[in-house]
Amino acid sequence: MDLAMEFAMEFAAMCCRTLLVVVFAVAVVGKLRSAEAFEAFVRSVQGLASLSSRRSRAVARLVAGAEVAGVVLLVPPTRVAIIGFALVGCMLGAFTLAVAASLRRGMRVPCRCFGASTRSTGPLQLVRNGFLMAVAAGGAAGTFHGLPQTPGGLAVACGTGLVLGVVVTNLDDISELLRDAFPVAARKGQR
Repeated sequence: MDLAMEFAMEFAAMCCRTLLVVVFAVAVVGKLRSAEAFEAFVRSVQGLASLSSRRSRAVARLVAGAEVAGVVLLVPPTRVAIIGFALVGCMLGAFTLAVAASLRRGMRVPCRCFGASTRSTGPLQLVRNGFLMAVAAGGAAGTFHGLPQTPGGLAVACGTGLVLGVVVTNLDDISELLRDAFPVAARKGQR
């Protein structure tokens, strides 16, 4: 593999790693920042998965623990990150299936992915999760090449991942702003 391609793979892997760390760290903090936030997440799980209260609480704990594990596994600058990419990719797949199933049942449950949001789940969450699964797969593939070898390359990769992570975690708000900014296009799409 030529040097430019290897640099691109290292850059992409670090960018993906940073993006997923931001997304899952924000998700964990949003769910665990208070007892009320966690209870709201439990109710969201209950509505999304049609589970009993007791099972919803167990699933909510499992999800939060897995998200913490994903962040911890993605942070070290070693190939252990491949396990982190696999874990978050599997979680995203499960989240996507749960959202799709609830939409098929006609359930519009508040998405508590990042904590306080009261917006209902919908196609946007499916698209976001699909994007994040692709990021996890790409990051895992690029991790075999190591980290960017230059401080500048590392800084740019982390900065890009950070910016993308902020965009992804605020995607619901961004889409609402765009819908408000372009109301004619939003009405045409509803027909």
